[in-house]
Amino acid sequence: MRAAPDEPEFRIPDAPRVGGAVRAALVDFYFNSWRLVPANAIWGAGLFLLVLLVFSWTLAALLVLVLLTLPTAGLFRMATLIVRQQPVAFSDALGAWRQFLRPALLTGLVLSIISLVLGANMVVGFASGEPLGWALATAAAWGLVATWAVALPFWPLLLDPVRAGVPIGDRLRVSATLVVASPVRYAGLLLVVLVVLIASTILFAALLTISIAFVALLLSHYTLPAADRLEQRQTQPVFR
Repeated sequence: MRAAPDEPEFRIPDAPRVGGAVRAALVDFYFNSWRLVPANAIWGAGLFLLVLLVFSWTLAALLVLVLLTLPTAGLFRMATLIVRQQPVAFSDALGAWRQFLRPALLTGLVLSIISLVLGANMVVGFASGEPLGWALATAAAWGLVATWAVALPFWPLLLDPVRAGVPIGDRLRVSATLVVASPVRYAGLLLVVLVVLIASTILFAALLTISIAFVALLLSHYTLPAADRLEQRQTQPVFR
């Protein structure tokens, strides 16, 4: 169908690709490393404190685990501003701690509780040596994968400056819809994130200084265009 003369031409943007998001994240990290590395270092300091407390003070470690979402929010705020081609500075990372205090802490609390509960079920189930325990552990493992698959696109949507007035529930719905609509691509994205984090854990200095910032850029470069495309397809007519 061709557009009528008095109707504006509208074109749905192409779907993003994981490879393209990786390349764009690498380029943006290169040009913004002097802003991103200090913010990642703050995140790394929190992780280092968490590792120390895990073996000595469990309650404090759980508190630090939740508070770690604040520097995470700072990194994603910088990443989303970069992807949206808006002015960005290191102060934006610190400003996100105050601006997104409640949603970031709530996200961290929910993710921590779900991950700890499902992780404990996996350990207990597989260690039981019984079929019922294995079934419970398998279900917990899939629940953990589903939780983090939705959490990955949710972080960029939560910190996206373009969606500043969108309710948190709507952003979560879009995040889940993106995963359901493109499960293979998000599985590939999750795999890339896991490879980066595992390699960074081996090279611990990378995890403390660059890896989370790169992951934030990667997820933002893939998720924000995908979410824009999804919402445009839902609200705009398509003329061919």
